[in-house]
Amino acid sequence: VSQVLRNVTAIVLVRFGTLAILSRLGFDLIPLLAGAGIVGIAISFAAQGLIKDIINGFLIVLEDQYAVGDVIIVGQLGGLVENMNLRVTQVRNNEGQLITIPNSAISVVQNLSKDWSRVDLSIEVAYDSNPDYVLDILRKLAQEIYQEQTWHDKIIDPPEVLGIDGLQHSGMLIRIWIKTQPLQQWAVAREFRRRLKLVMTQENIAIGIPQQSFLFATSSPFKTD
Repeated sequence: VSQVLRNVTAIVLVRFGTLAILSRLGFDLIPLLAGAGIVGIAISFAAQGLIKDIINGFLIVLEDQYAVGDVIIVGQLGGLVENMNLRVTQVRNNEGQLITIPNSAISVVQNLSKDWSRVDLSIEVAYDSNPDYVLDILRKLAQEIYQEQTWHDKIIDPPEVLGIDGLQHSGMLIRIWIKTQPLQQWAVAREFRRRLKLVMTQENIAIGIPQQSFLFATSSPFKTD
């Protein structure tokens, strides 16, 4: 909001300052303002896209859809919001590229860091694994990481091991939710995956592997009565 207000204030001050200077120099401002109004109307018709940018930018700020420091996704583009004003939003993606998006092009936006974030983790284990045993191991792992002070400050609520989310020929799909502080979901997910790999190795829990079955049918070329 402060950045937007600074931009708007700068524009207003420059315009009023220019008019004040012209007035002190003895220019008649009435014809000038009348002409500026006509020119403004002509420009408004020619710059409808710019007006749409400004209106949409104002609504984004008013509704607090996102702010500088948030991570957002707009269509196929996404990144950390580094700068925004009433006309454009600039985000920095994972490759360090600064992407400028006109506000009028933002119709649907995903805010990944508004109030809180979530790790949505799925792990597929071998089909012949004992589901109760695997779920119990995962719950213990979730409680272990939640009780450590370093990670407890990043995780808002105890992790939820939701259970078996799917049964496929490759194995059982188990889903885990971890509610975190904004922008902490990636660090928590990386640490959870690291510990999960160690636990699965220690407990001999195999990862799911696609399996196929082949049926061979044989028939005799000779017919008998």
